Amino acid sequence: MKRRQAGFTLTELMVVVSIIGILVTMAIVYMRPRVRPIDVATRVGDLFREASRRAVALGPVRPDVALTYGRSRTRVTAQAVTVPPGVPAVKFTLERLQEAAPTAPGWIFVEDYTTDKNVVAVQWAHGAGNQALSGMSTDFGTLSVSCRPDGTCDACTMFFQAAIAGPSYEQLAKISVMPLGGSINTAADWN
Repeated sequence: MKRRQAGFTLTELMVVVSIIGILVTMAIVYMRPRVRPIDVATRVGDLFREASRRAVALGPVRPDVALTYGRSRTRVTAQAVTVPPGVPAVKFTLERLQEAAPTAPGWIFVEDYTTDKNVVAVQWAHGAGNQALSGMSTDFGTLSVSCRPDGTCDACTMFFQAAIAGPSYEQLAKISVMPLGGSINTAADWN
């Protein structure tokens, strides 16, 4: 009686190793953290939502302070910065109006967010809409959006683009800050 040898053939082992290699490659590609434009737009939107929420929570501005600083309770400003290793980015800063002691009235830092190196802040404009808005600017240093105690904010739209090529549905994003209630609209395209 012949005994059959147990084990795997070389072909079977090569197929298994190939399948494991493909799965490992897919896991590395899909699990690598990569910030997309829509992620940046959502994070910037969160900053504007917080500005609107704080403006309502802090209430009206005293008349004597309003003469100097206006009726705005909070504001979000932007400035161009460079992140290592020398990549241009935009830093968005949320500030609130401090009107009581121990300091003189003025803007107080609350929080900030700097765009990721994988996403480029392309342009912005006052008003809510698409790229047909008039007054488009690439200078984010001039961006300042104020929110008032009734929850309304200045309207603006910002456009973001991926710095590196990828799937077309991950290349673009925009955020529109609506004037009524500080509502935010993010979209994974520029339309």
